[in-house]
Amino acid sequence: MKKTLVLLLCVALMLSVAVGCSSDTGSSSSSSSSSSSTQAEGFKLKGNVEFVVPYSPGGGSDLYARIAADIIQQNGWVDQAIMVVNKPGGGGSVGDSYTASKKGSNETITTYVSGQVTSQLMNNTPVTFRELTPICNLAMDEYTIGVLKSSPYQTIEEFLEAAKNNPGTITVGGSGKGTEDELVTGLMEKVIGIDLEYVSFNSSSEVLSAMLGGHIDAGIYNPNEILSQYQAGEVTLLAAFGPERIALFPDVRTFTEIGYPDVVFQQFRGIAGAPGMAPEAVQFWADVFKKVIESDRWKTEYLDKNGLTSKYIAGDELVQFLTKEEAKYRDILVSIGAIQ
Repeated sequence: MKKTLVLLLCVALMLSVAVGCSSDTGSSSSSSSSSSSTQAEGFKLKGNVEFVVPYSPGGGSDLYARIAADIIQQNGWVDQAIMVVNKPGGGGSVGDSYTASKKGSNETITTYVSGQVTSQLMNNTPVTFRELTPICNLAMDEYTIGVLKSSPYQTIEEFLEAAKNNPGTITVGGSGKGTEDELVTGLMEKVIGIDLEYVSFNSSSEVLSAMLGGHIDAGIYNPNEILSQYQAGEVTLLAAFGPERIALFPDVRTFTEIGYPDVVFQQFRGIAGAPGMAPEAVQFWADVFKKVIESDRWKTEYLDKNGLTSKYIAGDELVQFLTKEEAKYRDILVSIGAIQ
């Protein structure tokens, strides 16, 4: 009987230790997974926030910065004032240099888009995403190629056939040199094996005016840049460059559907911070912008209204994403002779 009792006590003791170890392990795992969030919760901003936009007021970067800032302040997710500051020039390099000069600041953030990567590659400026602090990506902006309703090319097949038969004569307008517009034009040339004449303009409105005036054959447009003319029946959108059809243009096929799965391009729209931003501040801002993209107002007033696709990326995954995008852009720019 005593032996039995001793045996039972030993078993009970072993089970108690096992449960205790299991509990400790679970607690450690839970603590590890939530440590960054806990760290961010204890973080406090020390002053007003400077939200840098490296482009002019009214542009795509300015738009999402101001909507995001308003949503943040409306919901009280930041206890300091957020001031949107435009620092245009040099294809984004002026703003990037300014943000880079704020080393160690937890209160300086900036919009960061594909154009800032291509600008750096084209102009060999010193500030890349590596010199800043990548925080998160928010959305992917879409691209389309459009022509007039009176154009002889009313399908993408007709357009590409004409380009193949008349190398270097079909003109495609885009906003800026070395921008995403030129990238997608170069991507078509590289993958499909055609020779187009890219014509650079100062803005998308100038591209549209030139196309409406019959001065160029086609134009590259973000959805919000061409929506009104599309709805009015003035233009035909030949194809979309994204992996899936654009919600605003459900009848417009993608290049993937047409048979060119490698002609895929979307502009990323993200957030970066000043160099040397504290890890807890990075997590704080990543959490804040996660709330932004999950808000109804962001979805209706920004994504749906402008035809963007939500895509949140943060942490190491974001750095990997930016590295791959940079390599992709460099490859296209080299192929079209924009850089060596």
